[in-house]
Amino acid sequence: MDNRLFLLDKNYILKQAQSDLRLELQAQLVDLVKAAYFDCFNPLRLPDEVSEQVENFRPVHLSFFDDLYDILAGIYRYQIGDNQLELLFDGSSHYEKYLIDWKETFQGYVRALCQKKNFILAALELTVFHTMENRIELAQNRMKVAIFDHFELKVYKHKGIQTFKSKSA
Repeated sequence: MDNRLFLLDKNYILKQAQSDLRLELQAQLVDLVKAAYFDCFNPLRLPDEVSEQVENFRPVHLSFFDDLYDILAGIYRYQIGDNQLELLFDGSSHYEKYLIDWKETFQGYVRALCQKKNFILAALELTVFHTMENRIELAQNRMKVAIFDHFELKVYKHKGIQTFKSKSA
């Protein structure tokens, strides 16, 4: 997302690092979801038709995850909040630090989201079980709902990121 999602969303070095890692992390998202499928639905890895489809799936393109990646990237920038550069004494650049930090955080976000069955199933619907008849918007929306519920944040097109109270609170 090129637009600012909140008032202090001005960390352009972090945005560049997130942009540069997009394809790598989207591919990791698919791998993490596949692993979560087996953990949740087939922990013994007994062979069946669905498990074989999941195991053998190799993504051709990952554009179905663009909006979701942008949402998670925006939530990360919102959560760290501070756009001031810190002093680095290890000789690395801020760009390099952001690459490492964002990659670790993204993986943590996806692992946490993969604890939700609806997230796993929606991600598989966008990848392994995607057909032209499926409405990809429905699966994307289910994934967004899981993200918003998990972080108790919502991303609006014009208002940016807003906090909300979950129904269980």
